[in-house]
Amino acid sequence: MSSIPPPPPLSPPPGYVPYGGIGAAGGRFQNIGGLAKALVILTAIGAALSLASVGLQFNLSDKAEGSLSVFEDALGPFVLVSLLAAAVGIAALVVQILWTYRMASNLKTLRREGQSFGPGATIAINILGGCTLGILPFFMWRELWKGSAPEAPAGDPNWKQQSVASILTVWLVAQLAAVGTGLTIGAGSAFGNFGTGNTDDLAAQLRDQIGATVIAGLLSTAVTVIFVIFIRQLTDRHMQSTGESGL
Repeated sequence: MSSIPPPPPLSPPPGYVPYGGIGAAGGRFQNIGGLAKALVILTAIGAALSLASVGLQFNLSDKAEGSLSVFEDALGPFVLVSLLAAAVGIAALVVQILWTYRMASNLKTLRREGQSFGPGATIAINILGGCTLGILPFFMWRELWKGSAPEAPAGDPNWKQQSVASILTVWLVAQLAAVGTGLTIGAGSAFGNFGTGNTDDLAAQLRDQIGATVIAGLLSTAVTVIFVIFIRQLTDRHMQSTGESGL
């Protein structure tokens, strides 16, 4: 009887790049899972502090109707929460910069030719994106989403034709609504006298603008919640492309 020849050796599909190994562009994929977890936690803490701030502003509004000394005593918790929120926000920004930088670097490894936002550009956009009302970050997130498509092999020239999840558009609309509310009804000016010692004027502003301030705070919290959902979706998509183990 003639022997049956062995089957040919299995080979990976075209464009496959193993995670942690040398990629199609000669580089190695960078891990993003741990950074994503930290970013979700920090962003969620920021949302909780934002809600706490809204509650404290209601309390301050009530105190503003009474004596000035009682109002001044009630400022302490609000100032503390504001400082904590600022510290958490800075930490989240640092993690977000690293997370975004690594994803943009991984797109280079996947040979996503024609990137508009390279690793260096993502740093500037994360820091200064607020000055563009979130519009530049929106386009950056779009590109990272398209480039992270698991179904697009390394070197795919048509990667920019990938569709983008609707959650990103929802985030932009909520972001613009939050910024527009603050600019239109002057929510940000309610606490503009911190550090001046003029708590009498501050109490008066708070009484007059508590509704606007609360609306702006709730919108800001909604933006944060939507962004947390987007972080998880983009991270999962990107990790599928690089072969990194899931969250």
